[in-house]
Amino acid sequence: MAAKTALILVGHGSHISPNTAGFVWRYVDQLRAMGVADEITACFWKEQPSFADVLRSVTAPDVTIIPVFTAQGFYTREVIPAEMGLTGALTVRDGKTIRYGKTLGEHPDINVIVRQRVQTALAQHKLDPAQTTVALIAHGTKRHPDSRNATREQVAQLQAANLVHAVIEGYLDDAPDIPSIYERAPTPYILAVPFFLTPGSHVTIDVPEALGLGSAWYREFNGKALHYSDPIGTDDVITAMILDLAEAAGMPEADYIPNDWTGFPLGGRDVLLDTLQRDDQVIFGELMVFPEAIFPASAIASGDYGLPLHKPSVIRYLLRVDPFRPLASGLDLPEGWHVELQTPEQAHAVLETVYPGAVADWALSQQGKFQPNTFEAVIARQVGDYRALAALSGEQVAARVETVCSRCCKHPTWHSPHDAAAIPCAEPCNVWLSFE
Repeated sequence: MAAKTALILVGHGSHISPNTAGFVWRYVDQLRAMGVADEITACFWKEQPSFADVLRSVTAPDVTIIPVFTAQGFYTREVIPAEMGLTGALTVRDGKTIRYGKTLGEHPDINVIVRQRVQTALAQHKLDPAQTTVALIAHGTKRHPDSRNATREQVAQLQAANLVHAVIEGYLDDAPDIPSIYERAPTPYILAVPFFLTPGSHVTIDVPEALGLGSAWYREFNGKALHYSDPIGTDDVITAMILDLAEAAGMPEADYIPNDWTGFPLGGRDVLLDTLQRDDQVIFGELMVFPEAIFPASAIASGDYGLPLHKPSVIRYLLRVDPFRPLASGLDLPEGWHVELQTPEQAHAVLETVYPGAVADWALSQQGKFQPNTFEAVIARQVGDYRALAALSGEQVAARVETVCSRCCKHPTWHSPHDAAAIPCAEPCNVWLSFE
């Protein structure tokens, strides 16, 4: 049955921590299990699939995009629209109606979640509310004045709730900064609450460093005792909030029976299945795909087909978390596993899990329809620091391609003629753009 609706979650991703994108993928798994849309996937600024690539992977004519961010700001109002070609809350392009929903930070229940996190942490650390200041810590950015609005709204809500003596704010990339919390808190005890949705690198590395914390998430400094809490978005209720925002954006209802292998983007699936039926095998990146099983190509030489995996979420965890692989198409795919296929459609779901968003581009290439971007067009689209890369010479671009792209199973089609046997790459990825 043809896809009618698609739901795309947009996250930041990370080159450092698996948790930043990991929790977004967890929400994707939960939403697929609920059967809320025919195609459900995620995209990221720093991981795959990218903002710019993901729309090619879905076939539904009605697409809803939900930014998994705590606030409107630079990424949601400038980067995401520029990268995804959005013109506002509703974009009609290439036969698709694309709905751009609100951020999680704009959902009314976010107030409840923040309050519950504060109450739980107060009880956990046995803090006297009358002697405690809550410091709500967010990212912030000087690039967009609205990035602090959601945090300030939460500060006002908490202050009005009279849960503690005082509530203040602090930002990684704005003022007031995080270290000043110790001076600004008027009480002997401080409860620092990260206003982030996932325990990614900001929560586990950047904020603790700014607070001067050790492994115990506790510090005594400047006459104050500070406790550090979990981020706000680790609760399953986030999934329900995403669905609320999607429905508010106008996402139609889906009509299919969900299971572990449904709800994936369908771009390129038919070409893949036809090729597999015709040739009885497909080499896809570092994988060998047969009608009965998929496994790393290295297993053919070693004869070790390893651990059988039975669920997409388990496959994703094994292949991207330990060790963390921020580039899904990197030439470092873990070995010692295989997936036994019950249906041909499962082959597509496995490839979408291992190489998210890549099947659609591979299929377009097989059909002679793949259209890469130019380096100049990609840089012209940038709204942040990457605009400076326009100054790179042709030799510098080629050198960076040689260094970065040689570590990836995709072919940089945007830079050189395509190798028909490889997965094409439409444009420089974030790893390439951020390489130094």
